[in-house]
Amino acid sequence: MARLLSPPVGLGTTSIEPLSGPRSVGGGTTTSVSNYQQTVASPFGLWRWRLSFPAMQGSLFRRYRGWISALHGGANATRWTFFDPDCMTFQEAGVNASQFEIATGKPWSNGQPWANKENWQSSRPVVSVASAASLNATIISLANQWWGHRLGVGDYVGFFPFHFGMYEITEVIEPGRYRIWPPLDKAIAATDFATLSPTLALRLESEEAASAGRGLVAAESLSATLVQVKDYDVRDYFAD
Repeated sequence: MARLLSPPVGLGTTSIEPLSGPRSVGGGTTTSVSNYQQTVASPFGLWRWRLSFPAMQGSLFRRYRGWISALHGGANATRWTFFDPDCMTFQEAGVNASQFEIATGKPWSNGQPWANKENWQSSRPVVSVASAASLNATIISLANQWWGHRLGVGDYVGFFPFHFGMYEITEVIEPGRYRIWPPLDKAIAATDFATLSPTLALRLESEEAASAGRGLVAAESLSATLVQVKDYDVRDYFAD
């Protein structure tokens, strides 16, 4: 059985590019006898991304090349928590805190940091799911808390616990009720939560889909083309 891997700690990206969006089964047009053209399509598809990585050397590059090798050209998959550089700000998400407080994090309730002198890292709050939705549903409803009624077209959202998938808002039907793409990869319940930091399962598109070349000074121009693995496939085939 295939494995589900974690990326190297500290691995960042310099660019993220979606390579495919909604596709259609039977897309196109048909013409009636009255010369009326009707388009019929059923949206489906997978996320497909090209990720570019910064120049690296030393231990980080060793971990990176080991990660690429362990993906075995697409035979194994990796978890990837998606960081949207254009995500709504903490203030837009409903957090009542200054930029300094967000940047420095929060101490424990006794006012003390961790043993390494670092505070808890700030993160955007999560939102409760307002109503259940089935597998392949394209409409979701979120509770009126934090950012639950503030999403707009183009925002990314995910769910937890135990949910691999990222969804883009394509229509605001009413505040808190949204149309998404792709359709839900897993049913969601009213006890689940929505997050602005969704986690995907991704695999290399092919054996040639990643670069790991090393120059004289550092490894540069590194990138990988990765394709989404559906949540149910992760549980059936990538459980080792």
